[in-house]
Amino acid sequence: MEEISLFEQAYREIRQQILYDVLKPGTKVSWKQLEQQMQIGRTPIREALIQLRKDGLIYAVPQSGTYISKINLKSAANARFVRENLERLIAMECCAGLSNEVQNSLELILLEQEKAMLEQDKYKFFELDNVFHKSFFEIAGKEEIWEWLDANNVHLDRFRWLRLNLKSKEWEHIIEQHRAILNAIIEQNLEESSFLLSLHLHEMTEEEQSLLEHYPSYFSDGNL
Repeated sequence: MEEISLFEQAYREIRQQILYDVLKPGTKVSWKQLEQQMQIGRTPIREALIQLRKDGLIYAVPQSGTYISKINLKSAANARFVRENLERLIAMECCAGLSNEVQNSLELILLEQEKAMLEQDKYKFFELDNVFHKSFFEIAGKEEIWEWLDANNVHLDRFRWLRLNLKSKEWEHIIEQHRAILNAIIEQNLEESSFLLSLHLHEMTEEEQSLLEHYPSYFSDGNL
C-alpha cells in the first residue's frame, strides 16, 4: 500500500474537494475548517495550499484571505486540445494488439461504469471514466504522460464534473462511446479509433453555455 506524507494527503484531499465542487469557486478557504475536517496539522495544510496556489486552484487576496479559483475556461479548452491530440496517437499505438487479459480488464471497467450509472454513483462513474482513458496510456507504456496530463488538466476535470452533474442523462452515451472506441482498437482499426476518440474528447467541453447559465459565478476566461 502506498505511503503518503501528510502534505500529500492534505494536497490530494483539498484538490479533490475543489474538483468535486465541495469547495466552490470564489469561496473563502477556512484553515480551521480544513484542519478539523482532515485532522491534519496546519503546516501540511499550509504546504498543500501553497502547491494548490501554484496549480492555479486557489489565490490569495491581501488583508482578506485565500479563495478557490474560478474554473478557467481557456485552460480547460487547452487541456482538451492536448488530450484529444495525444490520445488519438496513444489509441493508434494500442491498435498494435491487445492481449486477452488486457481486453478483459477494459471490458470490466466498462461493466463497472455501467453499474455506477445504474446506481447513479457519479463519483465512481467519473473515476472509472478516467481509469478507462488512463488504461490506454498504460498499455502503450506512456503512464508518465498520463500523470503529466492529470496534473495539468484540473480545470478541464472541474468542467467535466459539472457537466456530468448537469447532463446525467448522457452517461449512457459516454459508455457507448467508450465501447465503440474499445471495439475499434480490438479490431486494430487505426482510422476509426482515432476518429472516435477525437469525437469523444471533443465533446468534453460542450454544453459551455448551459454551464455558464446554471453556474454563472463559477467561470473565468483566464483572469481571476
